[in-house]
Amino acid sequence: MNRYLLISYSLYLILTACSPKNNRLNDTTTPILLTDSLKKIVSIDTVSIEDVIDELSLNGRVTFNQEKVAKVFPIFGGTIININAEIGDYVHKGETLATIKSREIADYEKQAKDAAQQVIIANRNLKYKQDMYNSGIASEKELLEARQEVIIAQTEEKRIKEIFSIYNLSDNALYKLNAPISGFIVSRNISPNMQIRSDQSAEIFTISGLDDVWIIADVYESDISKVSESSSVRIETLAYPGKKFSGTIDKIYHILNENSKTMNIRIKLKNKDYLLKPGMFANVNVKCKTSKQSMPRIDSHALVFDNEKNYVIVVDNKNSMYIREVEIFKQLLKECYIKYGIQEGEKIINKNVLLVYNSLNAN
Repeated sequence: MNRYLLISYSLYLILTACSPKNNRLNDTTTPILLTDSLKKIVSIDTVSIEDVIDELSLNGRVTFNQEKVAKVFPIFGGTIININAEIGDYVHKGETLATIKSREIADYEKQAKDAAQQVIIANRNLKYKQDMYNSGIASEKELLEARQEVIIAQTEEKRIKEIFSIYNLSDNALYKLNAPISGFIVSRNISPNMQIRSDQSAEIFTISGLDDVWIIADVYESDISKVSESSSVRIETLAYPGKKFSGTIDKIYHILNENSKTMNIRIKLKNKDYLLKPGMFANVNVKCKTSKQSMPRIDSHALVFDNEKNYVIVVDNKNSMYIREVEIFKQLLKECYIKYGIQEGEKIINKNVLLVYNSLNAN
C-alpha cells in the first residue's frame, strides 16, 4: 500500500469513527468533529481580508549584471603570440589572458634604456660641475642647472618604469594582457598570430561576474500603470521546468521602445550555482494591484474543484468541519480571492484537503 492510499485510508477510519452512522454528509449539513488524530494530518489556516492582487505575465531575458562587466581593449598593437583564456573560463583579477608581441613596446624598451643612460650622464655631469664649483671654476648657476638636469632625467626614467608597471610590459617587446576583474570570459575576439591595433573599436575580451544577473522584461504600453518598483515577481525559465525564482522590480526604465512600444523593467537576482545563463528566455510574473478592492484571501491548496464548483472545508469554533461552496473572484498560482462563501476570521483546512473532502462525501 503506497503512502497516498495509506493516508486516505487513515482519514477514512478517523472520519468514520467520529461521524454519525448511516448519515451521509452533503455540502451544507452534518458537520464532523475535527479530532486530535485528524489535526496531525491536516493543517488549518485563518481567512484574512487582503487587497486584490493580479499577476501580469511578461516576456523577459537573462542578461549580465552590467555593473560587473569589464570589456578588455588592447593598449598596444601587435601580434597575439599566446592566449590563456577561452570562452566560459573563470579567471581571477590579474590573471594573464593573452600575451602580445608589440613594436610599440620595443620602442618603450628603447626609451627605458635611453632614460637610464641619461640619468648616468646627468649624474656624471653634476659631479663634474660640483668639482668645478668647489674649485671656483663653475658658477652656482651652472651647478643648479646640472642638478636640474639630473631631476629631469630621473623623472623621465620613473615615467617609463611606471608605464612598464601599469601595462605589465616585459622584455623582448612582450605585453601581458591581464584580467581587470574576476569573472567568466563571455566573449573572445582574438586568435593566435592575429594582428591587432591599439585603436581598434572592438574589445578583445569581455569578462562578467555571474554571482548575480539581471532579468530584463518588456511591459506593453497598456500595462505600464500596473507595475511599480519593489513589486514582487516570480520568474520561470525553459531550462528548469517547475523551478521558480523570486525577486522584486528594482528599476523601471521610463522610456518606450519606438518599434515595439514596450518599456523595460529590471530584476536583480542572486545566481546560486550559476543556474541562470545570460541569453536565457524568462517568463516574468509580476504581482500588481488591479483595484482598491479587498476580499478574503486563501491558499490555493485549500480549494477543491468538484462538479464544476469550488469548495473549502470550514472548521467552526466547536472544531466541527463541513463542506462549503465558494465563488472565486481571482485565482493565482499560490493564492485565491473569494467573492463569497467565507468571511474574515473563519478557519479552513489547507492541507490534505482533497482527502478530507473525499472521506466526508464517502460517509
